[in-house]
Amino acid sequence: MKDRLGVRSQELEVRSFLFCILYSVFCILLFSNTAFALEAPPSTAAPAPNIRLGVILPLSGKYAQFGEQALKGILLAADIFESSSLEGKGVNLEIIIKDTKDDPLTTEKAVEALGADEGVVAIIGPLLSITAMGAAQKAQQLKIPMIALSQRPGLTNTGDYIFRNFLSPLEQARAIANYAMDTLRCKKFAVLYPSSSYGIELANLFKEEVKKGKGEIVADEQYREGQTYFGKEITKLFKVKETEKREGRRQIKTFEATVAADALYIPDYFDTIGLIAPHLAYYNIKDVKLLGSNGWNSPKLIELAGKYVEGAVFADGFFRGSKREPTLHFVNSFKNLYGIEPEILSAQAYDAVKMIIEAIIIEREKKQDIRDSIANLKDFHGATGDITFGKDREAIKGLFILTVKNGKIVEIE
Repeated sequence: MKDRLGVRSQELEVRSFLFCILYSVFCILLFSNTAFALEAPPSTAAPAPNIRLGVILPLSGKYAQFGEQALKGILLAADIFESSSLEGKGVNLEIIIKDTKDDPLTTEKAVEALGADEGVVAIIGPLLSITAMGAAQKAQQLKIPMIALSQRPGLTNTGDYIFRNFLSPLEQARAIANYAMDTLRCKKFAVLYPSSSYGIELANLFKEEVKKGKGEIVADEQYREGQTYFGKEITKLFKVKETEKREGRRQIKTFEATVAADALYIPDYFDTIGLIAPHLAYYNIKDVKLLGSNGWNSPKLIELAGKYVEGAVFADGFFRGSKREPTLHFVNSFKNLYGIEPEILSAQAYDAVKMIIEAIIIEREKKQDIRDSIANLKDFHGATGDITFGKDREAIKGLFILTVKNGKIVEIE
């Protein structure tokens, strides 16, 4: 066992070392304004055409960590460190990487440069909302397929060459509302949300989806982003009645909610939920199902909220602990290569590359044909779920519905 573990450890170190070398070389070439391509291992078959895939990500500046997460998924999907999935298919795949920083003009120029390269058949990215629209407009103008990883509203309306593989606020609000109404049989909902753009958007979308499903919003209340005490908002939301009675020398307060709700939706992050959940218990808010957003999906939720979130339900676009075969394969491959757990950006970027590879296998190097092939993909088995692109070229997939069971976050199957 020790020998096996030792070999495994060395293998992980070597893989991580190789990635660091390649990434370091990339950075050197990048900052010397030199084009950089990673080519998959050559096939033993007859010489094949080089097919290039462009990548535009923020790999320097304050958003570099997110660009690097996506890049790791891209390199894994392209089999840079293994035998290429295109080997034997008559195609050599190259990855052309452009650093966009967080600058719209730099991003547009990167798209223009990739579009001028006849060998580049598609683009992955961009990531940031600030750079997304200009990049999409340029890609549409050049008629080069793009799968964006940005949540910028209205992005795919730019044109028929623009696709998106990203968890949208509407997607997750709809998923949790429908699950609550259809599976949990909840009819009456309360909503407690922060004053952040994240909280406001998700709260509004959730309320709309509940109304579409013939559910009822019985109460809603907003709190300041960053606040730590929620007694005022909770008592107002549930119209809590407070009574006092004396037991011996002690004065005891009791609370009773007068607003009846089957479920309470809180679109915020795990750290804030760690503060809110105990408040709910203190004010005797019971028999109310807690519903959340993707911001709940962290092991730290359990550390901070503990028993107070047992049975809570929330949705996300990716779950590392899933037993779905494509997700399990991705997570294990990612951990074997990099020695760390993947984030959702890595999974989304990985799926984007795999879908383009599928399109290349079917249609080869014609951009119009590859665009059509991507648009026609049905139930593509990805790390983030089974993916189909809608008529608006937005990725449609069943989200991961998660719950807290026995002190652990698990997927509801």
